[in-house]
Amino acid sequence: MTEPHRPRIRLRFTALYAATLLVVLLGAAGTLRYALRVTLQREFDQSVVASAGLVRQFFRAEVEEYVTVEATLAHIAGELVFEERAIRIRKPDGALFQIVGAPVRRARRPLSGPVRTVRFALDPDLAPAWDIEVDASEANVLALQARIDRWFGVGIPLLVLCAAVAGWWLTGRTLRPVRRMADAASRIAPASGTRLPIDDPTDELGRLGLRFNALLDRLDGALAQQREFLADAAHELRTPIARLRARVEVAMLAPAPESERRMLGPIDQELRAVSQQVDELLQLARADAAGEDAPLRAASLFLDDVIADELPRWQPEAQRRGMTLDYSALEESAVRGDASLLPRLVSILVDNAIRYGHEGGRVRVRVYPHEATAVLEVEDDGIGIPAHERARIFDRFFRGDVARRKRPDGSGLGLAIAAWIVRQHHGTIAATGGGQGGTLMQVRLPLAAG
Repeated sequence: MTEPHRPRIRLRFTALYAATLLVVLLGAAGTLRYALRVTLQREFDQSVVASAGLVRQFFRAEVEEYVTVEATLAHIAGELVFEERAIRIRKPDGALFQIVGAPVRRARRPLSGPVRTVRFALDPDLAPAWDIEVDASEANVLALQARIDRWFGVGIPLLVLCAAVAGWWLTGRTLRPVRRMADAASRIAPASGTRLPIDDPTDELGRLGLRFNALLDRLDGALAQQREFLADAAHELRTPIARLRARVEVAMLAPAPESERRMLGPIDQELRAVSQQVDELLQLARADAAGEDAPLRAASLFLDDVIADELPRWQPEAQRRGMTLDYSALEESAVRGDASLLPRLVSILVDNAIRYGHEGGRVRVRVYPHEATAVLEVEDDGIGIPAHERARIFDRFFRGDVARRKRPDGSGLGLAIAAWIVRQHHGTIAATGGGQGGTLMQVRLPLAAG
């Protein structure tokens, strides 16, 4: 790698990193802005309906005392006062009869625009054809949206700039092993215009082989540093995400207006999804660092006991979606396995079954010995997996079209981790169609001797 090319590659990596972060932030900001706009609009509409409803309630309560519709409405108009509202009562012929809170209303500034006008029936039974006309200002709603847009307009470029600076530094640090490898390769290559001596080909080939092995050793070291960096980066991301989740949860528990509480819900869901994706990246980084032939912390255990211990914590999520989690068919199956990886395998398969199953459906988990293997089956009655996608679902970041439409928040890493865990235990994993039209995930692990 020549010197002029190094800054160029470093710049490309930094630009790619910053552009990816910008796209993610813009997507998150757009989603949050849309959710906020819908929430504020719904709250505004409900407040307008509530204003008219209050006039209607007072009318029904006072009409018996004042007997006539006109007398009742004249009394109500002098008693009620509304903030940021102008309410008019119109006769059956459409003529203005009274303005609610008119003396106080005149002492105030007119409603700031834009103003929305909505008309409601007063009471079809007691006052047929009489209407309530409400003028409501949307200025506060638009001002809040504008303020949030300014926060996004300032915060997103600032975050991208900070990420670009950090990416430039991290990319330089990541490329150092590659630069050292390139320097070593340039030293191994013969100088231009010269030839290797061929008086003793065997000895010369031996020296070249030693140099080539040294280069491979340096390359392995560079790849090991790269894997270590990815694992460290994923690990370091967990702490700030956990802090953000804790703050959002505390804010959700504190007394606050309903509109703010509804905004915090989507934020909490996004943080949970990001936290899960970081955990999956950390698991894959550790898997890459350990390699396929890494020794397991194997112990004798029963696969049915592992499932019986793991599945109760998924019952609340299944109940929340109205689903039945059936794991009554657990036969004793002894295996040699890692006590931390096998629960993770079960958790991934059950999580997918709940995520992509139909609400009100059933997830069945079965374990039984068959010949020389312990068979774990997780079956749902959900969306299923098309036959042409089943060969790719264990690839990293792959997600089928139907799965993306149903759950766009997925990462495509869960089944890749599950496949790695199964390979570490010298087993197999496969996906087929379920008996109820969903998906049947089947894992086979060697039974423990004896």
